[in-house]
Amino acid sequence: MRFPVITLMLVSASLASISTAAAEPYVGFGIGTASYKADLSSLGGGNLDDDGTGTKLYIGYSFNRYFAAEVSANNFAEASVSAVEVSPGTFASASVSMKGFGAYAVAMYPISKKVKLMAKLGMLNWDADLQVNTTKGENDGTDAAYALAASYAFTKELSVAAEWESFNSDNPELSMLSLGFKYIFR
Repeated sequence: MRFPVITLMLVSASLASISTAAAEPYVGFGIGTASYKADLSSLGGGNLDDDGTGTKLYIGYSFNRYFAAEVSANNFAEASVSAVEVSPGTFASASVSMKGFGAYAVAMYPISKKVKLMAKLGMLNWDADLQVNTTKGENDGTDAAYALAASYAFTKELSVAAEWESFNSDNPELSMLSLGFKYIFR
């Protein structure tokens, strides 16, 4: 899988000139619902519109209270249906799964000492596996990714975040709603 190293380098370089007051590394994870929309016609199937469980691990670096850079490893688990309509009155089983690596620029806006709003913009390098009955196919790419999130800090180091992410992958289309924890190293 190709990793968007160039994107990460550009994001880091563009944010490096920002003041390093309150600069902090962090690590986190999230789990939630990955919503797939897949066109399986190339495999002899129809359309799949279903949800699976998605997980992600990420690390980042806050340059200050307002900007950060982040990389993630995502596993969007399999979504499957036992009956997708292949042709009128003919049905087949189908599944789709996807994995990816992302790099993001993160904008943060502190509402209070404990609540923060975030917006992310970056790239996701992904690989997808598609299947209709026993016919398998693959698709991959590097596409734009964006997210909106809100976090609540329990302590100065530990916070919980709810996040909606969307990935401009062509087939399957994917978005994810997740809940997770972030630990800031101080």
